[in-house]
Amino acid sequence: MYITDLVSLPSFLFGRNVYPRLPQLMRPFGKRFAVVGGVTAMEKALPSLKAAIKDTEFELLCALPFGGACTLGAMRTLRDQLSPLSPDFIVGMGGGKAIDTAKGVAHLLGVPMISLPTLVSNCAPITALSVVYKEDGPFDSFMFFYGPPALTVVDLAIAAGAPAKYLRAGMGDTLAKHLESTFSARGDVLGKGMMDHMSAIGVALSSTCFDPILKFGRQALDEAQRGEARQAFELCARSIILSAGLVSLMANDAYNCALAHAVCYGLQLFPHVEEDFLHGDLVAYGALVQLMLDGQTERAQALLSFLRSLGTPVTLREMNVPLDRAALDAALIEATTGPDMAHIPYKITPDMVFDAMHRLETLSSPDH
Repeated sequence: MYITDLVSLPSFLFGRNVYPRLPQLMRPFGKRFAVVGGVTAMEKALPSLKAAIKDTEFELLCALPFGGACTLGAMRTLRDQLSPLSPDFIVGMGGGKAIDTAKGVAHLLGVPMISLPTLVSNCAPITALSVVYKEDGPFDSFMFFYGPPALTVVDLAIAAGAPAKYLRAGMGDTLAKHLESTFSARGDVLGKGMMDHMSAIGVALSSTCFDPILKFGRQALDEAQRGEARQAFELCARSIILSAGLVSLMANDAYNCALAHAVCYGLQLFPHVEEDFLHGDLVAYGALVQLMLDGQTERAQALLSFLRSLGTPVTLREMNVPLDRAALDAALIEATTGPDMAHIPYKITPDMVFDAMHRLETLSSPDH
């Protein structure tokens, strides 16, 4: 659901060693700012940010760790710490959960937010929402904002230094965006009004979340494993952050997620899955389940082969989750009743999802 019918598109910069340009880019938002970020992210990127603002009018008030989980409690705690300092804007630094937390903090403070992702794992750096989790781990809700971050700057040289598994997860999360948006929009006539027209653009654009990753994803992962930000890495980074983010901003929220994300949130009810597996890897598995449920077995087989080439887990066995109807009951209920399933082309039941999982296990077996 949209807070407003105003469509705000992001300002962004992708490049290598681009932090020296930050003073010029940040100037419209004020002079005094605070950083909210991941501990590792700040160790890697904060020195470059400090060097960029040296001998300028900018004042870094403080740099606070975001706490590891994007929760309302974390946002409010950081808000209370920063409010007495009256920052002009907030800088979010790190991965998706850090960026989403910083977005929430900036929203609560009523100030702009600048996004400095230090790895490529999802489209959070330019979206107008935060994925909020419960204090005990599972998904809670979406927090929607009036627009995306005021500015997003992606330093590819820094991002390429992150563990390659984050890029792999980002590719899984992003290619699912195309499968989910086209699935959830199936049968709808888009383009009748302003918002429908934007949704039509977003759904059409979602192909750029899928095709470049299948074409360049394996090469991009090789580059990431070497810590290099060459052409394949940049193309996939743009797909993950920019293409998926633009789809999120342009398309009605009903067209942004479907069964792939719903399966992810269901599986995260298993504590070990939440702790041991990345969000994007779980969404990629969910994309396979969605294809199987939708009768697209050949496409599922092709995607399965690609994901295997990346090292993505493609079976419940690999996630140490039993293929047992009773054991999966809570996950299946979450996968069919969560907010991501509010607008789908036909009714999907827990038994249908379990059957798709069962057939996917068979498809994935060495003997198949």
